[in-house]
Amino acid sequence: MPIEAVIAFNADDVAKTGEPHEMRDRNALQRAIAHPWNVWVYFMDRDIAVLAARLYTGIADARAFAAGNKRTALRAAIAFVEANGYDFTMPSQRHPIERLLGYFDGRLGQSGVVEWFRLWTTPR
Repeated sequence: MPIEAVIAFNADDVAKTGEPHEMRDRNALQRAIAHPWNVWVYFMDRDIAVLAARLYTGIADARAFAAGNKRTALRAAIAFVEANGYDFTMPSQRHPIERLLGYFDGRLGQSGVVEWFRLWTTPR
């Protein structure tokens, strides 16, 4: 996932709500974007749900932007899934997103995030 794409996702997401688009830590964002690659290379894990979950949690936890980190992380993870030959299909109801956000308050662990992505991801 190119860093420029993630930055553009953030700019677009925060523009919709009037929040500031401000990069706070480019290095943290670069490290977060590298998480799936590291898992793929060093652990030889090819599971798209694992890789997407690592990208999502990495970007969101990096807090590289002044606002919109979680939204940007989700968009980047979905784009990653789709760029790798999978469809991401999630109902438009709020409940699935609320469940995913449980990661940030401890209600959903890393394995739960993986299962969340697995639920909505299918091969083309």
